[in-house]
Amino acid sequence: MMPGGHPLDAAYRAAHYRIETAPPLILRIGQTHPALAARFPHGGVFLTACNPRSRRLRPAANARRMRALCRAVERAGHAWLPGRGLDPHGSWPDEPSLWVPGLPLESGLRLARRFDQNALVWCGPDTVARLVWTGPSPTAQARHIC
Repeated sequence: MMPGGHPLDAAYRAAHYRIETAPPLILRIGQTHPALAARFPHGGVFLTACNPRSRRLRPAANARRMRALCRAVERAGHAWLPGRGLDPHGSWPDEPSLWVPGLPLESGLRLARRFDQNALVWCGPDTVARLVWTGPSPTAQARHIC
């Protein structure tokens, strides 16, 4: 098991967070991403509306939730790029996601909570990808940013 001690925490940290740019950018928790700085100097938020609270939904339900997330981001005046959360072990399905450049962390957390997500990935100007829980983390910390 990875640091954090909980299978859900370990799964989120092991995931690959792919931003659909040309070429694609793959975010990994705890790593710096210099290519991100060149394209998105203010960082951003990577999030999904799929599979709320890690409960698998049917593809059609996830697609509806993603359309609603896209509309919410656009109504807030932000651009977004498509992304995909990938489980390198193949035990969880790929999740359609969004990269929202320049979105402040607190705004991202509000969106993630609205769509019943456990966590999001945030990159600040330092380009380090951080896993940020929307509530108490599985490791029972009040808010866990690593």
